[in-house]
Amino acid sequence: MALVSGCAAETTSAAPPPSASAPSDSSAGTPDAAAETTPAAAPAATPELFGTEFQAAPEHDWSKGRPPPFEGVLRGWLTDVDDNGVAEYRPIRFVQNGGEDGHFDGPEEGDVVRYLAPIAEDVRFLADSGCEGTTQTYDRATNLGTESCTRQTLIDNVREAASLTGVEGLHRPALITTENGRITKVVEIFWQGGG
Repeated sequence: MALVSGCAAETTSAAPPPSASAPSDSSAGTPDAAAETTPAAAPAATPELFGTEFQAAPEHDWSKGRPPPFEGVLRGWLTDVDDNGVAEYRPIRFVQNGGEDGHFDGPEEGDVVRYLAPIAEDVRFLADSGCEGTTQTYDRATNLGTESCTRQTLIDNVREAASLTGVEGLHRPALITTENGRITKVVEIFWQGGG
């Protein structure tokens, strides 16, 4: 029996709460020699920041083997990082509560769609609340993080959120770029309504 996902294809939705467009910059380093031998799928289009549908999952039997990376740009959140720097990440969507009010939400409990990819040593991590998490560092026109932080800061933030299981809103919404099977860029999405 193959496990299936509740994730549907991204569709054009009602106007997103704030006017925001995602950057097309994909400069986040070059792949190492080992990664160059891995064939890359055609990159996915940059998703709408406040899209109300999950992005389409690649064809994969989720009941077998290791989850694949999501090649391209995924609106999602990183949910865990292992000791080897391999991150688990999941798609998210924006759920509107009326007007501009709403929150980001992941797949329902029991949905098996998740992706795994190592975080590149030269990952470009742009935080929306500074590297220390104490100041707002996002572009008000795009709602995207602007402060460049280290790979270790990214890993520490993900692990801290993962350690607080059951607490809503701790995973940071982001645009996660995966190229040649490695996460090369993470740009946090600022939303004052929280995660």
